[in-house]
Amino acid sequence: MEVNPLSGLPSPLISASDRQRLRNDPLLSQLVNMIMRDGKKMRAERFVQTALLDIREHTNADPYRLLSDAVDLVTPIMDTRSARQGSKVIQVPRALNLRQRRRRAIVWILETAARRNERQVHLRLSGELQAIVNGTSTILEKKLQLHKSVLANRSNIRTTKRF
Repeated sequence: MEVNPLSGLPSPLISASDRQRLRNDPLLSQLVNMIMRDGKKMRAERFVQTALLDIREHTNADPYRLLSDAVDLVTPIMDTRSARQGSKVIQVPRALNLRQRRRRAIVWILETAARRNERQVHLRLSGELQAIVNGTSTILEKKLQLHKSVLANRSNIRTTKRF
């Protein structure tokens, strides 16, 4: 961590322009808001920013592009909802809008990152994002399983009332 020579205090890890990008970009702001606990938004922003810096250090690539590619790879297009048809409960596929798809992808990424062995949050997050892009993450199998479920239940789409 760099020390400001004028004040003797450590300089912030997040520059003002990066903080603006974290707050203005819809994907980054949604990620920060999902990481945030107890209203500590600056802490969540620091986790995301250090994870992105870690990705840049390991891959020498644009970390924002890698993040968006990872979320796009994991994002499900459809989901199933339970509905009653007579006395049976059936699974009815439904399309997800952009925000719902991103939220589902971010939840899956954060859950899988929490199970990783690294001790620091930003290392777990950056490692999981890199694993997704490399194709070694278990989330990709989870997405495939969800899409298979949607295909298996596609005959139930028109049998119930619209939600």
